[in-house]
Amino acid sequence: MVARADERWRALRALHEGATPDIELLSVASGYAVAKIERRAARDGWIAADDFADRLARLADSLIAQAEALQPENEGGFDKAQVDMVGSIIRTVEKINELMRGGEAAKVSQTERDAEMADVLARIDQRIVELARDYARVLCANESELAPR
Repeated sequence: MVARADERWRALRALHEGATPDIELLSVASGYAVAKIERRAARDGWIAADDFADRLARLADSLIAQAEALQPENEGGFDKAQVDMVGSIIRTVEKINELMRGGEAAKVSQTERDAEMADVLARIDQRIVELARDYARVLCANESELAPR
């Protein structure tokens, strides 16, 4: 019973930390059988995270193609409605990109912050060593001046 509880907590932690929520992991975390989750997912039309990202990418491509296909109404250029539509398409594509990058951006951001922190700590460590050596030189110089001749 304790092993099963530990297994559930590991699954919950994995999901919280960004693991792909596949059926097996959901089964462990929830305690429901894999077959039961599969039936429910099929019945309710659940969309897997990878499928969702693919659908968003296709939607963004479609919107960009629509914007590229616009032609000026006349020699004067685009009319207000076309300009508004392109602006709307651009905002929508930007939101789609934010959604698609969400998880990856967070992982990359954390990795970058960790690397920056490691760099800062390494520089602090190096500076401490330099200061200690300088102080040791000062102490040795003072001691040699005070030594009887």
